[in-house]
Amino acid sequence: MRRDLRGRSILLTGASRGIGRRVAERLGKLGANLMLTARSTDELDRLATEIRAMGGAAEVVAADLTDPQQRELVVNATVERFGGLDVLINCAGVASFGEFATSTPDVLRKLMEINFFVPADLIRLCQPHLAASAAAGRQPAIVNVASICGRAGIPSFPEHCSSKHALVGLTEALRAEFARYDVDVLLVLPGLVKTDDVARHLLRNEGQIALNYGWAETPENVANGVVKSLVRNTRERATGWIGWWVWFGRRAWPRGIRWAMKRKVRKFAERTAAG
Repeated sequence: MRRDLRGRSILLTGASRGIGRRVAERLGKLGANLMLTARSTDELDRLATEIRAMGGAAEVVAADLTDPQQRELVVNATVERFGGLDVLINCAGVASFGEFATSTPDVLRKLMEINFFVPADLIRLCQPHLAASAAAGRQPAIVNVASICGRAGIPSFPEHCSSKHALVGLTEALRAEFARYDVDVLLVLPGLVKTDDVARHLLRNEGQIALNYGWAETPENVANGVVKSLVRNTRERATGWIGWWVWFGRRAWPRGIRWAMKRKVRKFAERTAAG
């Protein structure tokens, strides 16, 4: 199956920067009708202007999606503007890099709210509209952009892993449930990504394991994976070299992956002890 996105109405969260922005640019070129949402009105307006200049269709609604009323506003605005909803892409998210022992309950709650409860509630709000899209033969879909942290526990990312595991579990459950509505539920798992602004993306940035950003993938690569998954109806896709090998290794050699994670922690402890 290949999904034709021309004229399809798509609600995209986290659209103002990073992966979300690159996804919006690609969808605009494919002729989709985009409703872009994030917190920054200025950045959304600039993006929408760029997409329209390329011949695409884009509208914006600035919103804080942690507010339930604003979530409803965004979904309603999409349906009113485009006469329905065909695709929901949950791309908004944050991360936390640091050890669990030195963290706080507030960090965990913020991660779970933004990375899990927000996309979960948006799916609930969008479900009737997506079911109506299926009845009209418009090939509706939900794309959850999670993380390879949702398939393997990564040290120094305990809260992030928790929230992404929750999103992966929800995705798999809804994939079966939403088959009754003919709504496809897809999952994209990026690995380590070179973000536009690491400090803004991370609630904490004090992790102890070594991160090699020389191996990290670009937001453009993740965006390509998101759009390819949507067009080709790929059930699950890991993106980037690191993401793919962790995804494959977790299935083929789980003990090896666990050994590698422990080794990273031990190597840090040895460097610290050596001064």
